[in-house]
Amino acid sequence: MKPLSNFYKLLSDIEVELLHENVTDLLEDPGIKIENKTMLEALQNDGAKVDFEAMVVKIPKKLMEDYIDIARKEEIERVKQKDNNSVLETSYPNKLTFSWHSPFRNRTPKIQASFGGGAPLYYDHKLKTNRYATKDDFIRMVNLAEAIPEVTTVGNAVHYLKESDGTDVAPKMVAIKGAAAVAKHSSKPGCTSIIDKRQLPYLMEIGRIVKGSAKEFVKDPILVNIHDTESPLRVTKPEAAIMEAMAKNNLSISILPMPLLGISTPVYPISASIVGAAEILGVWAATKAINKSCPVEASCVSGILNPVTGAACFTTPEAVMIDLAVAQLFREKYNTPCGTGVGLIDSPIPGALSIFERTFKVLASGLAGEPSFPVGIIGGAVVFSMEQVILDLDIATFEQNYIKGIGGQDFAESLDLIREKGIRGLFIDTEHTAKNFRQNITMTRAINRIKSTSVADALKADPVEIAHQKCLELLSNSEPYHIDEEKAFAIDKIVEAAAKELTSISGAME
Repeated sequence: MKPLSNFYKLLSDIEVELLHENVTDLLEDPGIKIENKTMLEALQNDGAKVDFEAMVVKIPKKLMEDYIDIARKEEIERVKQKDNNSVLETSYPNKLTFSWHSPFRNRTPKIQASFGGGAPLYYDHKLKTNRYATKDDFIRMVNLAEAIPEVTTVGNAVHYLKESDGTDVAPKMVAIKGAAAVAKHSSKPGCTSIIDKRQLPYLMEIGRIVKGSAKEFVKDPILVNIHDTESPLRVTKPEAAIMEAMAKNNLSISILPMPLLGISTPVYPISASIVGAAEILGVWAATKAINKSCPVEASCVSGILNPVTGAACFTTPEAVMIDLAVAQLFREKYNTPCGTGVGLIDSPIPGALSIFERTFKVLASGLAGEPSFPVGIIGGAVVFSMEQVILDLDIATFEQNYIKGIGGQDFAESLDLIREKGIRGLFIDTEHTAKNFRQNITMTRAINRIKSTSVADALKADPVEIAHQKCLELLSNSEPYHIDEEKAFAIDKIVEAAAKELTSISGAME
């Protein structure tokens, strides 16, 4: 088969240039607020105009172009160093381990999913409720990821908020305990969430234990952060402090702005693209000003104003277009990948609405050449559902099988096969069909096709209930992973040390 090659282009070439001009104009005036003295001083030393009292930096166009060029060359080198024997996104060095928002370089990839998102709530299918996640829920999530081959990394898809007995985990220990649980129970650890720079040394040390050395950890960092801006055009003090610490350790800075149309940006969709792209470049500039060799990455995850409720929502054509415009700018103008917000949908429970929302966002992005296979996150990234993981993998299968195309090398053999059977010939019982149907006919786990008009039969084929049973089967039939005892002991010691420093900390985050 021949993969798709003519992808939908949201913006014309002229509009890509206009978007770039608007973004760099915005960074010149009014600039971007970065609440970090070290970053501001570094930017000033590179030639930017800084108001230290307001903590606002105005970045000249020429300087921004220089930073973009560094990132462009960095991406070229990253691709050169890729393991050419691997189709996995994890085989690109010097970047955060593949996560749920990582952009694909290959526009027609195999299914590669990641557990991530940091949802505080866990969908309990038995009780039909969303509740705060416990240690048991967290370990169950990790074990499910371990049982699914398409899941290549697992981080904190749900937060480790409570112990098994229901007691609360100290806020500054949530990331530490979650990372330790992933490290000890997953053979494919990914990213986690950091809320305070004082967590970083402990997470790095756990990562080094898993990877075997500091060098291997920096090459493919795990258990560290994707960063958020505060739209419009602000990097907060806690987030900037984490970025500074990571940049100084040469850990890739992956920035994820969330412009909200009609809330933090004007109601024109392109205005949100301008703000989102500007926030990415502003963070890239600050990172490169501190450490020119520190890798940078990006995704844009947009939402829009719901005029009825006044809240933000994420599953609309406008939200998808905002992200795709930013991704097109980065791919075509800057020659760097930029992820999109396919992972965020609004439905608070798995079901018909979540299937519709995910399918729309996945296919719209995939047909624009920005594929993504997010799994499990619903409710605007507030809820994790194991059942949604199975549904999302079925949706991903549809996406991947559509984008991989039709024709190609199959033309020649097809004619011979048709002639072999001749007029009115059937192929249902042929050896060729038996050998090749799995590669050529889409097979799903839970979203099954029903050849019946029976309402009773349709109700029995409820995809969510089937997905729940699939999860139970996977958990029952797979062997949980355990890191070796020596490493597990070392990780436990790090958690103990972190608890002594971080458990009692309250108030403002540093």
